[in-house]
Amino acid sequence: MTVILVDLLIFFVCLILIMLGSMWYMRMILNMMVGQKHRDLEILTSTGTVPERWSRKYTARMIRLREAGELEALRRVEIAARKKYRRKLARLITYLSHTPLVENEEARNHAMQLLKRMDREWKEAIGPAWIRS
Repeated sequence: MTVILVDLLIFFVCLILIMLGSMWYMRMILNMMVGQKHRDLEILTSTGTVPERWSRKYTARMIRLREAGELEALRRVEIAARKKYRRKLARLITYLSHTPLVENEEARNHAMQLLKRMDREWKEAIGPAWIRS
C-alpha cells in the first residue's frame, strides 16, 4: 500500500515539474516570436533607428573594417546590412498587418505608415548614415 502511495506521489511531482517546465519553455518561445517583434517595433517607431539587436553583427564588422582601412569591404558590408535591415523591416510590416496584438486599427495604421516611410527613406538613403544611432 505504501509503495503505491509513494509511486503516486512521485508521479504527481514529476507531472507538476513537467508542467512547470512546459510553461517556462512556452513563455520563452512566445517571447522570442512575439515579444522581440514588438520591442523592435517600439524602437523603430519611437526613435526611427535600427534596433541594436539587428545591427550588432554588422556594426562590429564595420568598425573593424573602417579601422583597418578596407573601404571596399566596408562598402560591401554596409550594402549587406542595408539589405538585411530592409528585409527585417518588410517582415515586421507584414507581421504588423496581420497580428491581432495591436491596440486598435488607428495604432496599426499609424505604425504601418511610419514603417513604410522608414522603408522608403532607407531605400533612398545613400551611405550608412541611417545606420548610426
